[in-house]
Amino acid sequence: KMSHHKPRQFTDLSDETAKRVLLIKGKSSSQVMNDVLLDLTMLTKPNNKALTRNNDILPFEDVNSLEFLGGKNRCSLFSLVSHTKKRPNNLVLGRFFDGHVLDMVEFGVDDKKSMLEFAGDKKGMGSKPLLLFMGDQWESDNLYKSIQNLFIDFFRGDKADKLSLKGVDHALGFTCIDGKIHIRAYNLGYQKSDSKVPNLSMLPMGPFYDLTVRRSQLPSPDMWKAAVQKDKRVKIAKVKNIKRSALGDKLGRIHMKPQNLDNMGGRRVDALRNRNKRPAGADGGRGANKKSRA
Repeated sequence: KMSHHKPRQFTDLSDETAKRVLLIKGKSSSQVMNDVLLDLTMLTKPNNKALTRNNDILPFEDVNSLEFLGGKNRCSLFSLVSHTKKRPNNLVLGRFFDGHVLDMVEFGVDDKKSMLEFAGDKKGMGSKPLLLFMGDQWESDNLYKSIQNLFIDFFRGDKADKLSLKGVDHALGFTCIDGKIHIRAYNLGYQKSDSKVPNLSMLPMGPFYDLTVRRSQLPSPDMWKAAVQKDKRVKIAKVKNIKRSALGDKLGRIHMKPQNLDNMGGRRVDALRNRNKRPAGADGGRGANKKSRA
């Protein structure tokens, strides 16, 4: 019997404004890694998809299941947490391109303090982070350059041409010392000052992680070149004096010659006339009629 089932079509993700993150729990996990996955869920909201079931996925051995889940859930980034005796407290971050895994890096979580362990305000829904990278290794080591690019893709949120200062409510600091990566998240508060620039306060928000790089799989130069190339189909031709609002409405601007509004004819209303130009005795006549009737 012939099957009429159509093959699954993977949608092109290049036209999306924000990259969705697929959050996966491995076959076996620990409470530490469950807390890490919850932190990543809170940091990437609302652009994520969290899977509730455990998945027997070993990304460095077989990527077929991982690529299937990425295409099914329309995600271009992924995070996989697991815990085994050989690799305890394991975290894998990676990216998809054209339905395949582009790159991925495996980290060991040596120490952590989750977001729920900190009091105070948390990240707002859809807000933008301030990303800070400290340490010479981010610029001198090619592996850490790739990790830096991965972190920016993972945490930057929605793309925006213009940004309000109040929309940046948290900061993520990435410090690299002797190959170990220290991640610290802070809540940003703005207070009034004597100038236009407000005073900034930083309070620990969480999470705090200490990570060690274990394994990595970087893309080939040709694949990376194809991934960073802009899709010409998505490029919208600019039209002079026409733009679109945030809701997608088309707004146009027209240029006209100066007009003399004083000579324009319009509807005359008695209530808008100047009382000084009204004929004398007009009000008096009304008053006289009232008195005569009385």
